[in-house]
Amino acid sequence: MELKWLEDFISLSNSGNFRLSAEQRFVSQPAFSRRIQSLENWVGAELIDRSCQPICMTEAGREFKPVALHIVRTAYQARNEIRAKDSADRQKICFSTLSTLSHSFMPAWLKGLKPYTDISSVSMRSDYMGIDAYLQALESGEVDYFIGYEDSSSALKIDTDKFPSLCIGTERLVPVVSPDANGNPNWWLPDRPQSPIPYLQTNTHKDRNYSLLYWSVNSLINKHYPDLTFVPVYEATATTSIRAMVLEDYGVAWLPLSIIDQDLASGDLVRAAKEEDDIEVDIKIFKYFDASEDKLSKFWQIVQKHGQKKPSSRPLVAGKFYKEVGRK
Repeated sequence: MELKWLEDFISLSNSGNFRLSAEQRFVSQPAFSRRIQSLENWVGAELIDRSCQPICMTEAGREFKPVALHIVRTAYQARNEIRAKDSADRQKICFSTLSTLSHSFMPAWLKGLKPYTDISSVSMRSDYMGIDAYLQALESGEVDYFIGYEDSSSALKIDTDKFPSLCIGTERLVPVVSPDANGNPNWWLPDRPQSPIPYLQTNTHKDRNYSLLYWSVNSLINKHYPDLTFVPVYEATATTSIRAMVLEDYGVAWLPLSIIDQDLASGDLVRAAKEEDDIEVDIKIFKYFDASEDKLSKFWQIVQKHGQKKPSSRPLVAGKFYKEVGRK
């Protein structure tokens, strides 16, 4: 049974004339008659009483008409809904990113790209357990892009052939502590304190790829402070959770400047070392090399033209580079 047979039948039941309905359906009258006959064969009963003029429906036809109307309406409604969803999906970009970046970086960066893209919908995921999981989601097509940190000095490397990237921002990880009663840091690392230093870190999750920030910070500690003893006292996936614990005087942590700049300005947090002990990391957008869908290629070109930032070694004013994105 074909949908057009039902539409033919509905047209004929309304017009009562084969010739008129054939014209309305843009087919010849013989072809139209054959399609009505095909529908009757499929139903197994005569639907049209051809002995009267204008023609009228048989009892079976009157019984079948509301069914035909329901089938046609339901089919077109479903088609329209699917087309609308498919159209929206074609204009939707799905990002995965770390929770810190999802609120400290992504909103302003996307706003900077808005004048250059017709993407109408954005999805954001920050629930993957480790860098490996983020990259696997990218490779499988579960997400379109991954945005994360990358430290060129870290031992943790991402395969650039498999996951090409663009630098879209820069972040500084700042060693901070809560101040004492005089506003001075409770631990000042350059003084090389002899006692163990309580240390708050991003969760390693027993997965060496779980946190790029973990490996960046620990690489610096091993390089610059091999004679100091850091004792992990708190681990968390979210840097905002670590920030809250540092504010409560639990120890030292390297935190993104973008989430603690106001704390430093107010004196609620203070540096635990000199600025040269900050860690500068790139914020990069990664794609899977085999992702060739038109919308993804187009968006990547837009990022190349309007959303990149050259890596910088100069100290940053938190948030400044966000405002520069897309305004070159």
